Amino acid sequence: MIDALIRLPKTVLIAGAAFLVTVAALFRFYVYPHTLVLPLEQTRVYRMASPSATYLDSATFQLRTGVPVENTVSLYGDPSAGDDRTAVWVEFSSLETGDGQRLDYHERRTAFDRRTGEAVNCCGEYVDDDAGVSQTGLAFRLPFRAEPRTYEMFDPVLKRQAPLRFERAETVEGVPVYRYTYSAGPVKVEDLPDQVPGASVGLPSWRRISVSRYTEITRTLWVEPESGLTVKAEERRHDTLRTPDQVERQTSFQADLVMNEGDVQARAAEAARFRQWIVLVRDVVPVGFLVLGGVLLALFAWQRAARLARRLSAPQDEQQVPGHDLANAG
Repeated sequence: MIDALIRLPKTVLIAGAAFLVTVAALFRFYVYPHTLVLPLEQTRVYRMASPSATYLDSATFQLRTGVPVENTVSLYGDPSAGDDRTAVWVEFSSLETGDGQRLDYHERRTAFDRRTGEAVNCCGEYVDDDAGVSQTGLAFRLPFRAEPRTYEMFDPVLKRQAPLRFERAETVEGVPVYRYTYSAGPVKVEDLPDQVPGASVGLPSWRRISVSRYTEITRTLWVEPESGLTVKAEERRHDTLRTPDQVERQTSFQADLVMNEGDVQARAAEAARFRQWIVLVRDVVPVGFLVLGGVLLALFAWQRAARLARRLSAPQDEQQVPGHDLANAG
């Protein structure tokens, strides 16, 4: 194999080296950047659960404690609404007790930049049927090649963005991740449509009174930085009811929600596959082609040096021919 390479014509060596360097550049500066685009299509479901939550039963206005709850988040893409630069995804989030009683529900349609993940206003977006909500910051996830810094991320429950702060590097299911956290609230999220019995909020039982719901959320995300995928998530949520005098009267919901272990494993495996693909396209393949190109250039240089050495040695050989041999040659 090596002997065959050495005997290759110099034009083949130069052309081969140029081709390999060009392919390396294409992988590094064209194929790799074009891989870092969020998809138009999306179908993803994950669950976050708490084995012991507290909530105010809306039927009896009694406080229930130690109740298992689960929040199911379903995410779907709308390919027909997107284009080369923008994607549109729709998210449904349903919080329910173990016996199927719905405690909370949120729905949103969000358009975002496919490279940065930043929300944009263009395509009939809304949050809980409110088209007037301004969705800003990161829409659903961190961008590719996430950095250890603070990002602004939109929260669909609070209907506003919050600073998602980098905390530290960790490992989840063998995958290197960055841990980020944001805390926001308490923020008023709604006025209850009906008045509630005074006794349910610590007031005289004969009264009925209007209340508003306030929410405070602390959300922690473990993100694989190359892909920007959230591998694991936890959420601490505390909802309270306030009377018009702005006094906090009663807890309406409180729980520490953790992503289902099976979903964590599946997301970690997905992030690991993406990371391997990116390392291959960005680092391994370009370096491999550059090394091969360097080998061909080295062979070309070796051939030139060998030819030059032969030319320089030829006159010396003629000068060393004996005189009688020259005479006989005449």
